[in-house]
Formats: sequence, structure tokens, C-alpha cells
Amino acid sequence: MSSKTGVRVRTIGGKMSRPRNPVGTHGVVNAREVESGKWRARTLYRFEDGRRRQVERFAASESRARHALKVALTTIETPSHLAITKRTKLADLAEAYLQLKAETGRAPRTLSTYRHNADTIIKPRIGQLTVGEATTMRLQTFITDVGIKHGHGSAKGCRSVLSGMLALAVRSDALTTNPVVGIAGIERKTSRAASALPVEHVPAFLTTIHEDAELQRLDLVELWEFMARTGCRIGEGLALRWDRVDFTGGTVTLGSSVSRVPGRGLMIQEAGKTATSERTIVVPSDAVAMLRARWESQPPNYLNLVFPSMLGKLRDTSNTESDWRANRERLGYPSFTSHGFRKTVATALDAAGLSARDIAEYLGHKNPSMTQDVYMARNTQSVKAAAALSAMFGVSSGSRTD
Repeated sequence: MSSKTGVRVRTIGGKMSRPRNPVGTHGVVNAREVESGKWRARTLYRFEDGRRRQVERFAASESRARHALKVALTTIETPSHLAITKRTKLADLAEAYLQLKAETGRAPRTLSTYRHNADTIIKPRIGQLTVGEATTMRLQTFITDVGIKHGHGSAKGCRSVLSGMLALAVRSDALTTNPVVGIAGIERKTSRAASALPVEHVPAFLTTIHEDAELQRLDLVELWEFMARTGCRIGEGLALRWDRVDFTGGTVTLGSSVSRVPGRGLMIQEAGKTATSERTIVVPSDAVAMLRARWESQPPNYLNLVFPSMLGKLRDTSNTESDWRANRERLGYPSFTSHGFRKTVATALDAAGLSARDIAEYLGHKNPSMTQDVYMARNTQSVKAAAALSAMFGVSSGSRTD
């Protein structure tokens, strides 16, 4: 039936009934003095399971009892990945998101990065906003400001965490769309991308580092040579163990990486950076000869590492890069970083006629096609890649004197 105001009212047995409170809201608050100097404030709250339950708080006066009940109603349901509403604070949503990522086995280093962005930037700046208040415009302003004050990398990291957080809110029916989707792309004002060595300069580079006494003392020469001939990431090179080197087949298995996790120190992260980081590649013959000579002369270490620290332990990627920075200008390569080896190898393979698919597989980049996960196809192109690198890079094995 309809009332005089035109509002349709549900009836039961001929009697009008009140509409149900939405989930996460409460009814009328009633307060009464239950004994001298003791007041009770009470209401019915509709929980996430749809049920209404009575909530009450006591205080010495009516106003204090009502205030205590109001505070209780704002925190009555602990936000988690199973109970997120528009009223959930972004700080609490961040905790739920990080907990979910930890439960799903995300890599420790990735979790550490997410935690850093959440705790040091997102929570202090916008953590008190609710999910419902996290509009695209507010988030755009926040990300733009992060880019100005903390840099491009922090802005991208915060956007990634926020995107995951609010996607969780969407899956929890707290939002219908993810507001992060509308944020404009984050651009660098100046490019700091690693530069490649020109392919024709690689032989001279290898000769230079082989002849340098300081790099020999730091045991950087053979690590740099291995990276120049394989294009592996520095963390992958430092995590390489002898049981993943096959001298007979001329292959190495890459994918694991050295990383530093706060509170845990240096560790080998077995899961690769991407789904296709774990790969077995054929390496150039000069690299095999170098590895064999190293195997025969190197003292054993407890982790069976190919490139350990000088104390036989895991080698830190940052410290290794720092050792190189301290010497690279003196050697004539003032801006070259270890990551440049990946671009150098990619350039060499492209010049040799390998396809983008072949190069991605050799370097362990994420593959766009399921067919690229077929091992035999990958190994066939790996042979082509190794042959191309041997032809274009090498100080031949016969010319080595060390």
C-alpha cells in the first residue's frame, strides 16, 4: 500500500512494517539511568552477516554513555579482507590487504616494499580517509604530491598498493569500481633508465675489467663477465649455485635471486621476479670455460654459491653495485650499471636476428604467449642466443690468460 506521502510501505498481516536498516548501520539510540550514577546507551546494529544484534555501553552520565556507544559503533567490526565497508579506514584496509598478500605467498621482498609504502607514506598521509572517501580526485592529488616529494618510484609503488587495496574493497562489495583506475599515468621528468654498452665495445670492456687489479681483488671480474654474456639480473647471478650449472650441456638454471628482507637479512628468494624467471639457458662457450675454471679453483662455501662474498657468504646486491660505482669512472664507464648488461645482451640478440619472443625467454621476461612456456622451443632458441653472443662478444677462450 502507499502512504499519503506517496512512499510505498511494506505491510505484514495488514500492519505497516519499518524497512530494514542497511548493513553496517544502527537504529535509534536509547539511553536510560539504570541505577544512580550509571547510564546505559543501547541500540540495534546490523552486522555484515545481516543479523541485528544489541550493542550497549555504560557511563556515569547520559552524554558519556551515548558517546561511548558512538565510539564503539565505529569500531565494532574489525576490518579484514572478509568484512570491508565504505566506512573502513584506508589504514585498516591496508592492513587487510597486506595480510591477504602474506597469506597468498607473495615474495618477502615484495611484501617488504608494500609494507614500506603503506606504513611510511599511505597511512600517515591518507590513512584516516574511509574507503567511501577515496575518490579518484583525492587519490590523484595524493599520488601527484608523492611524486613531487618522494620521487617517481615511490609514486608508482603507492599507486600499486592503493590499486590492490581498493580492488579488495571492490571484491568486498564496499565499492563498485576501483577509483585508482582513473589516476593519470606517472611519468618521469628525466629518464634514469640503465644504458647499454654498444655491442662493439663489449670486448674492450671485458679486457679492461680483466686487467684491473682492484676489480680482481673485489672478485667482480668473473661476475661481470657472466652477466655480460647472459644478461642475467645481478640478484640472479649472486644466487647462482653450482648444482644449477651443467658443464656437459653448457647450461645454467637462473631465476632465484638474492634479496635483503628487513628483520631477516640477506636471503635467497627462490621464486623468480616473474612467472618465467625460472629458466635453463644455454650459455656461450667462453662463459662455460670461465665457470669451469672457477669451479676448479674456488674454495668451497656452505651455500655452494658460484659468486659468494669474499668471506664465502651471500653477497649483497647493493654492496656489489657500490663496489662497481667506486671504480667505474676510473675505468672509463662513469654511468654504466650492472642492469645495463641486460640491455646490452638484448641489443646483441636483436642485432643477431632473434625475435622479441626469443630474447624475452633468454632474459626471463614475462612471456605474452602460453606457447612460450614449452621447454623445447625455449631451449632451441637458447642455443641460437648463446651462439650469437659467442660470435659478437667474446674474448675467445683461447685468448684468455687467467
